[in-house]
Amino acid sequence: MLGERVSILLVKSFDDVFDVTFTARLEEELDEIEEGKLPWRDAVREFWEKFVVDLAKAGDEMISYKAGIPTGKTCEKCGQGELLERISRHGFFLGCSRYPDCDFIQDMAPELVDDGESKTEYCENCGKEMLLKRGRFGAFLACSGYPDCKTTRRLVEGTRIAHQPDEPLEEKCTLCGNHLIKKHGRFGEFIGCSGYPKCKYTRPITMGIKCPKCNEGEFVRRGSAGKGGRGRPRVFYGCSRYPDCDFTTPYMPMPEPCPKCGAPFIVEKKSKIGTVHTCLKEGCDWEQLAPEAQPASAAQPEEATPVGAKP
Repeated sequence: MLGERVSILLVKSFDDVFDVTFTARLEEELDEIEEGKLPWRDAVREFWEKFVVDLAKAGDEMISYKAGIPTGKTCEKCGQGELLERISRHGFFLGCSRYPDCDFIQDMAPELVDDGESKTEYCENCGKEMLLKRGRFGAFLACSGYPDCKTTRRLVEGTRIAHQPDEPLEEKCTLCGNHLIKKHGRFGEFIGCSGYPKCKYTRPITMGIKCPKCNEGEFVRRGSAGKGGRGRPRVFYGCSRYPDCDFTTPYMPMPEPCPKCGAPFIVEKKSKIGTVHTCLKEGCDWEQLAPEAQPASAAQPEEATPVGAKP
């Protein structure tokens, strides 16, 4: 967006420089300089004499974003001032010409789309409307209930992240009796009440792997809006019976038995040698490279590719 506007202003004020005939002539002059037919100082002097005139003219005539570019639209708030297109460190916005008497501003983020349709989105935590805002890293959606609710949702190139439709379930909510639905949040799928936001019943979708600590709950994927090491989201896996059971692991559980000790599941994690599959059971040192991390020539059956004991 910024590059497009800068390009328009430059072409308008330096039309002779951006003209294709100028580029063609410049190529010819460079060839003549290389062949010794044209002194380079003469070529630079000829260009500079024209350019300095354009530069002075642009300084007087080029529209300034600092002062604001008139749009011909009337301010929605005061009904008197004209909306001006301006720029800040967070991008382009519209502001009233009567500022500071009128403080109306409107974001100029790219048009948002959601499955080809524009529709209001609501906060998955408190049910209030999500608003488009701009930050140091671009546009994002934020809950209108801020600061009581700090829910945000990122945008990809000015477009809403593809919205996945809710999936109705036969099961009913234990709080209000409405049907439950499978929803999609920032950290994956979860079960929620169709009566939301009046009924805020939710529960995570389990991974079908029993917790090794209590042997009653199942693993669920959890996370927080904060950032972990190197700016990555804090994602971990814990027992669905939390807080009664506080077992967690940062490694993704996989429903495959350990080929060495027979533990009901293994986990996938990153290591210095790449992605590996390993056993979490105490006393078991089984570990191997994940199939996708192995060279094609080295692919072996699971039990035949150990990479050594864990430290």
